[in-house]
Amino acid sequence: MDSPLLIITCERAEYLERTLWKVFECHPAQHLQMTPGKFRDERAIGSPIIVSQDGGNQEVEAVIEAYRTLFEKELGVPLYRMGHIPPKSLLEKPEDIDQWEWEDHAWERPYKLLAVHYGWAIEQIFSGEVYTNDNQMDHNRKIPQPPMAKRVIILEEDIEIARDFFSYMNATADLLDTDSTLFAVSAFNDNGKEQLVADPTRLLRSDFFPGLGWMMSRHVWDGPLHHPHAGLKREWAPGGFWDDWIREPNIRRGRQVIRPEISRTFHFGNVKGASSGEQTLKLSKIRLDSVDVDWDKLNLSYLEPSKFAENYWNRVSRARLVRSIEEAKSFVAHSDVKVTYSDWNQFKYTAQSLGIAEDEKAGVPRTAYEGIVEVRYGGGDFFIFLIPPYVDEGFKPADFGQKAWMKIDKETLLKNFGVSEKNDDGFLFGSDITGSENI
Repeated sequence: MDSPLLIITCERAEYLERTLWKVFECHPAQHLQMTPGKFRDERAIGSPIIVSQDGGNQEVEAVIEAYRTLFEKELGVPLYRMGHIPPKSLLEKPEDIDQWEWEDHAWERPYKLLAVHYGWAIEQIFSGEVYTNDNQMDHNRKIPQPPMAKRVIILEEDIEIARDFFSYMNATADLLDTDSTLFAVSAFNDNGKEQLVADPTRLLRSDFFPGLGWMMSRHVWDGPLHHPHAGLKREWAPGGFWDDWIREPNIRRGRQVIRPEISRTFHFGNVKGASSGEQTLKLSKIRLDSVDVDWDKLNLSYLEPSKFAENYWNRVSRARLVRSIEEAKSFVAHSDVKVTYSDWNQFKYTAQSLGIAEDEKAGVPRTAYEGIVEVRYGGGDFFIFLIPPYVDEGFKPADFGQKAWMKIDKETLLKNFGVSEKNDDGFLFGSDITGSENI
């Protein structure tokens, strides 16, 4: 009961119902032998369930209450509802703001509202306020107060989970707790289209935070003992856009994320969400895993940072170097291949040709590990690796896969990788190698 599931919701009742039903179907309590209706107090990943509602939509409230009854009576899993009141400053125009300025920034407000709600809800969980403020009359029976959360799993109202979602989170929880170089565990692969993935049991480390179904430990929120000033709660997403804020170098601090090759979450929302229709269309093409993997039976020691770095470097190094994406597509049926990109225009062109995400955040392409993006083109046994120039030199850098808690801004990162980027003013970041320092 120290690993609650948090579901963020606002006004899309039909979406929340779809998400909650899938959580009900896949919850670990379905597989435990227990007396119907009896609450258990042993550790259970994804329990209790906490639904945090922004605003007071009555249809959403009705869905939450219906599923509270279902979870508590059928599975013995407590479900709590939190009500968040959106700040008036984001709902009503302040007197000192001109009308045209208010309307010009209207597109930003959903992201800012979501960020405020996220931060408030996470703090309610880690502080324990969600339990101390609970009205026991709302439940079907008296519930013992759960222990303080060690970690939290976060979904939004328009995310469907795979059958082994909770097994995956449970198997990686200890890694997240004990490995200070990890920032989060995500269930999503930004490049996980049907034709680009194959292995349902393969996990990777990545420098890119995907979100969309993820788990964070208390020490990331509060700040670990050796870096107490690094807690997310200390300055949570001040400008909104919480996921991009997390990806900033001074926030992530070189820490990595565990992600699956095949996504364990599927984003189905396309109405009244904060994201644009174009982004929603991209997300809808990501494959949701259909293989129920028993993650607890798998040896995940290969995810240890130095071991993963060594194995990954060796595989990429052995890949055949080709000079064009056409060559890469030709040879990948028989062996791993790699193609070099030296600037973002090259990367975008290659990414478009392969049908993968072409954007980057803070110098990190989606799914990248040390600037390397892999594509299982055609879903076969081999990969096309998109590599920065430093990989081409053949010598593994001393900090390869070991950049946690190092101060590396975007400009330094790109210089280390040998990747050039032109800004609007035409300034070109070169390929000089610079050092980094500990935070």
